[in-house]
Amino acid sequence: MTRRLAALGSALLLTLSATFAHAELPGLQLSGFGTLGMVFTGQSDLRFTNFGIDQPGSDNPDFAPDSVLGVQANMVFSPSTSAVLQLVSRENPRGNYDPRATLAFLSHSISQDATVRLGRMRIPFFMLSDSLNINISNPWIRPPAEVYGLNPFTDLNGIDLLYRTRVGSADLEIHPYMGQSSITIYSSGSARLTRLMGVNLTLSTEQLTVFVGHGESQLTLHWGDDNFTVLESLMPPEVNAKLSGNDGYTTFSSAGFQWDDSEWLLIGEYAKRTASRYVNSGHGWHLTLGRRFGNIMPYVTIARQTQDRAVAQATFTDPFIGPYQTAALEGFLISRNGAQRSITVGSRWDFRRDTALKVEFSHIQSTGNSWGNSFFPRGDPALTELRNRSVNMLGVALDVTF
Repeated sequence: MTRRLAALGSALLLTLSATFAHAELPGLQLSGFGTLGMVFTGQSDLRFTNFGIDQPGSDNPDFAPDSVLGVQANMVFSPSTSAVLQLVSRENPRGNYDPRATLAFLSHSISQDATVRLGRMRIPFFMLSDSLNINISNPWIRPPAEVYGLNPFTDLNGIDLLYRTRVGSADLEIHPYMGQSSITIYSSGSARLTRLMGVNLTLSTEQLTVFVGHGESQLTLHWGDDNFTVLESLMPPEVNAKLSGNDGYTTFSSAGFQWDDSEWLLIGEYAKRTASRYVNSGHGWHLTLGRRFGNIMPYVTIARQTQDRAVAQATFTDPFIGPYQTAALEGFLISRNGAQRSITVGSRWDFRRDTALKVEFSHIQSTGNSWGNSFFPRGDPALTELRNRSVNMLGVALDVTF
């Protein structure tokens, strides 16, 4: 645990030093953010993980999944042209804390209402995509996995347009985007979105925000774990072609709303993923209700994810190897099914303008044919049963901005 925290703190040391050495440059604004988070799982044979974001760890409690440190530079070159660079260090699926550029884009206003951005941006798949690393901006320690776990891609390397206009008493933002994205997968796999195109619409008033979005992309996915290598050796070519490769296609749709009148907070989101192969199709939703009492806000979240279609289907007739093929494929399909439901009760204490303490208790239930979307076996996956598991989890996080 100490080594993890030391790595997280030192990973950005050189970057911070180099960045603040230039803090007096005209048109440059520097800021930072961080979270020190701890999660404790009430089952000795399971470990919590943010799928697609961190590497499943062996510590319990574990400080790796939610801890993050970031710095951001906003550079203004002219009244219409600016740039943003954001560097973030958090545990990745390879198990290290190497800093990476999560934002690196040039922004140019082509009119009073329209702005074009080019470079690396957040993929706007969700209503709250822009603030996912800046945890103090969100009520929870982490967003509900039943929704946000449906799409682990975070970066958009490409171009987008932000067009804002008034519609009656509300602000409307139209946000088309295109580009590509890639992620690493535990333990040595990778996935890529190419020819990614999408558009979002956001309507907002002083208290209410409503969001809808849709994106489509070519999908490449290669699993890199030893268990999948064994599975490939048992499967016929036509089945392997459905499990991993370069010829997939995926769509992602989401919708959400947020009501915040400074006393009550209500957030609801729905997301749906479809895929032609390599990953399952599914949908998820969550609803969060919070009530502020001064600088303290207790809240409750209910959430659910459901599988719509498995990754693949096959029937094996060989009397000798067929039963082994069936068992191996069923095990793989269950492990890729993130269906689960949860209820979370938490509280947030903003004891300073730039600091918040959060405490959450979650109860998570997987289904009869899924591993769920929050846990990974602590030992041999073949010897650990994750179906129909009922798991309690405690989380504590300290969020800061500077």
